[in-house]
Amino acid sequence: MNDIAQEFGVSTVTVSKALTGKDGVSAELRAAIKKKAGEMGYVHNRLPQNILRGRSYNIGILIAARYLGESTFYWKFYQKLLDSLKKTDYLGILEIVGEEDEIQCDAPAFIDAHKVDGVILLGQLSNAYLTMITKKMPCCVFLDFYSEIGEADCVASNNFLGSYNLTKLLIDAGHQKIAFIGSTSATTSILDRYMGFCKAMLEAGLSYDNALEDRDARGFYTDIPLHLEKYTAYVCNNDHVAGIVIRQLRACAAMVPDDISIVGFDNEGLAVTDGVGVTSLEVNIASMCNNALSYVIQHIENEHYTPHGRSFIDGTVVVKQSIKPRTGYK
Repeated sequence: MNDIAQEFGVSTVTVSKALTGKDGVSAELRAAIKKKAGEMGYVHNRLPQNILRGRSYNIGILIAARYLGESTFYWKFYQKLLDSLKKTDYLGILEIVGEEDEIQCDAPAFIDAHKVDGVILLGQLSNAYLTMITKKMPCCVFLDFYSEIGEADCVASNNFLGSYNLTKLLIDAGHQKIAFIGSTSATTSILDRYMGFCKAMLEAGLSYDNALEDRDARGFYTDIPLHLEKYTAYVCNNDHVAGIVIRQLRACAAMVPDDISIVGFDNEGLAVTDGVGVTSLEVNIASMCNNALSYVIQHIENEHYTPHGRSFIDGTVVVKQSIKPRTGYK
């Protein structure tokens, strides 16, 4: 640094700021100093800094195995997190939480080995597991769900408003006998989507106590009791469930939207919904991931960090072909 400082007639402090990306150096001088450093064979080694600060510059990403077998939705989140991490000094380490690990509350290897500075939990896990994680790693962010456990920041889609708007589309199309499909005790997201459904139905003066279970106590999908004689439309808590409903309807010789109208959530595409264009909500994955990553890095780098609490990101309704106006219904 002294050699470079003499070359440019600046202090070693200025050279240090230029090489480490700190403020206080013009863009032109920073570029010139980095070029000269490269010519002189200088290589920046962050390891001593990491040791002094007690950091690994790794962020753990935890996802339950059951979420990865359903669809590509959480893989999209994971890919976007990796894209956002490229703009930081941090790397991401993925660990998939198996069913037995969750039941036994076995901590991820990267936490016990002190290989991560913070953790992003992508998708809701059991309360017991969340309690264990937040005790071992206070620097946590819950992504795509929220919880009162620990003091973790929570970043989620605005599920309530999204489901409300989707249900309104069915009501405005003349449907009155509408059921919500989703096990409301499974996740906070499903419960919020059900509450949005209830608000829209209540405002229209319609019965809203119509929630059909879609998964078992372990969180795995099961056949859905559709009660075709009772309903003309369904609000599915996600597009994967919409795909299950479409296949069950076909087995009963019923078609979407000619016989039954449906809406979904997450806008996952035709492959998930068995070739039917399902009206759905496009979740703003990019904003959610950017917020989650920003919060966890702020927490890592600020010992006096104050959690932001819950952040809800609005999505966008994407209208497709799964709703058919219903007239003359009695």
